[in-house]
Amino acid sequence: MQALPLSATDDEALARAAAQGHPGAAPIVWQRFAPLVRRILKRTLGPGDEVDDHVQDTFLRFFRVAKDLRDPSLLSSFIVGIAVRVARAELRRRRLRRWLQLSSSGELPDAGSAQQDPQGRAALARLYRILDQVDDRSRTLFVLRFIEGLELTEIAAALGCSLATTKRHLARASHRILTAAQRDPALSAYLTKAPHELDLPGSLLACGGERDE
Repeated sequence: MQALPLSATDDEALARAAAQGHPGAAPIVWQRFAPLVRRILKRTLGPGDEVDDHVQDTFLRFFRVAKDLRDPSLLSSFIVGIAVRVARAELRRRRLRRWLQLSSSGELPDAGSAQQDPQGRAALARLYRILDQVDDRSRTLFVLRFIEGLELTEIAAALGCSLATTKRHLARASHRILTAAQRDPALSAYLTKAPHELDLPGSLLACGGERDE
């Protein structure tokens, strides 16, 4: 089996190598996509100590099903789709734990950054409380579009939906979440732009101490 060059390999070649079980594919896939997966999981689930476990779970799942990727050029969307399913499974587990009263209220844990910017940290906590009140699909769509900044075509591919369906569900999700945010004094100050220009999540994540490396 030929060596897989680290720097020159495109996603399509990398997807084929992973599907064939090439020993050099795993570290390259991890290096290339782990930061994206970690951001999506952290911003979908909120700050917590379990994010790294979910990142590893995402890649373990990927390598089990890499051979099922029909279009190698969609490697990024394929991995994002797996990360989304991991996140939604965790959200369902959290709701079940709350229902069974096996965990706390789900409030964000204290962090050192809270002392540096308590107002931003409080706003971030309120944002995640709103996200906790919507269904998993709405939460995921909002995060992928407005926090992670993915294109609609990328989101549609990751979720396995048509572009029209993605737009329709995103419009409903963003309307519900933004309406709730506008009614919250801790969040309304961040709503200075029209929805399509919204920088609410990014600004909150930055001031709340959740900026990724």
